[in-house]
Amino acid sequence: MRTYLTYVALGDSLTVGVGASFLAPGFVRRYIRLTEEKLNKHVFADIYAKSGTETGGVRKIVESPALHEKIKRANIITLSAGGNDLINASKDFVETGEITELTDSIKECHSNMVQIIQKINELKKECSIPYRVYLLNLYNPLPDIPLADKWVRLFNRHLNSFDNGSTIRVADLYSVFKGRQDELLSRRDHIHPNDFGYQEIAKTLFHIGYPREFLKDI
Repeated sequence: MRTYLTYVALGDSLTVGVGASFLAPGFVRRYIRLTEEKLNKHVFADIYAKSGTETGGVRKIVESPALHEKIKRANIITLSAGGNDLINASKDFVETGEITELTDSIKECHSNMVQIIQKINELKKECSIPYRVYLLNLYNPLPDIPLADKWVRLFNRHLNSFDNGSTIRVADLYSVFKGRQDELLSRRDHIHPNDFGYQEIAKTLFHIGYPREFLKDI
């Protein structure tokens, strides 16, 4: 019987915590603190994330055999991916005016996310440990580019389709950040969240709730 939870945080610079101040953590540590206080259980966490990586890079992280046992045994998994795909595709669009980059990027992102979720489901298939996967959907850091918002909403529509109401849930960052970019994004790059932004992400994850089994000694 376990009286603690294991947590694997997967993803990009959002999971790394880029944009947070030197003395403040990103959303992962904040979410751990909220979870420990709510469930009265210690949370052991491992972070596997790389700043600047796109969905293809996150897919490689998840597919790494060295992580498979960690993922199998994790009660909580958070996944952030897609923001860098958006930023890079938008830069190309601004430079060339070609919408092809954005449409191709959407297709590639969706394909990568499907493979990521398939791999996690495959690893969890024969696992008796209660768990939940939290997918972070995208907020739009580029509200001045109309097509960027369209890209984000399309990506999120694909992402929302993975939410099954139980083992996979989507954290709706899009709605949280919409119209609040000046308040919640870092003044350094206006792309990554600031301390307030990361606190909002942690609270959004927290308010989704936890599987009933997490409330017991598991």
